[in-house]
Amino acid sequence: MTLSVAIGGVRARVESSDACPRPAMVRPASTSHTSYGKQMTKTIFVTEGADGWGEYIARVLVDAGHTVYVGEGQGGIESTPVGAVSDDGAEARHKGLRTVTFEALDQYSIAAAVHKIVDETDGIDVVIYTASQATFGPAESFTPYQLSQVYDIGVLSVQRITRAVLPSMRERRDGLLIWVGASVDPRPAPLAGPGHAVRAALQQLAASYATELATFGIDATFLTYSPEHLLDTQVASAPLQPGDSDTAQAYRQVVERGLPLPEQQSFDPAAHARKVAECVSSIIDAPQGSRPARVTL
Repeated sequence: MTLSVAIGGVRARVESSDACPRPAMVRPASTSHTSYGKQMTKTIFVTEGADGWGEYIARVLVDAGHTVYVGEGQGGIESTPVGAVSDDGAEARHKGLRTVTFEALDQYSIAAAVHKIVDETDGIDVVIYTASQATFGPAESFTPYQLSQVYDIGVLSVQRITRAVLPSMRERRDGLLIWVGASVDPRPAPLAGPGHAVRAALQQLAASYATELATFGIDATFLTYSPEHLLDTQVASAPLQPGDSDTAQAYRQVVERGLPLPEQQSFDPAAHARKVAECVSSIIDAPQGSRPARVTL
């Protein structure tokens, strides 16, 4: 599906796709700085590695010859050192996988992390957002403070990072933002409401950015995958549990009597994570201006 939107007299194209873009044989000219075969390497900022998804994605991109910085230590998500997903962490660091520490709830900390990457490279070409806290439990049993933290990590931290990287991208008139997250079904999400609501907000925010940034030559894509993959803690961070255990206990009988739960399917988490990572790589390889605003796996 293609939607044309006029902004300030410039017509931007917003697309959605059920397939990853086919990689281009040769990348278009860009501000990227180092030749790698027939392509140009890029400096890529993966905002979170502790959730598992980020590191899988980073490794695929490093193998493609890019320089990748992975965020560590975001507030609210237990930090796992880069290299924990596989046994070749030291080798990955030598190949171009680097880490940058920042506090997701602190704009100054994020700005410092972005400046560090820019100082060590010629600038950030791509930002990949992977941090989004899943939740599991009755919506009523999550405290307002918990909801504010989930929203802060999942949405406000994205805005903080985006505001830190976009000025230089707008100046260069080149750049790419990629959100990676579980798809949002318009139907109710029993026992997954707060996390579901945050992902819905992110998708709307990403869609707005895709339209608004097209006039600056900056692409934005939201890559979604099936939500049941959030339930595998080997790939994604463990779901946040309710803070009000008494209220959660009151729902136990309702759950046991047949409240529909998120469907679980048998799958290989590592294979699925690699599929997501390879799709991210193909989005990066696609020509500027041709990347869809939404891709569904």
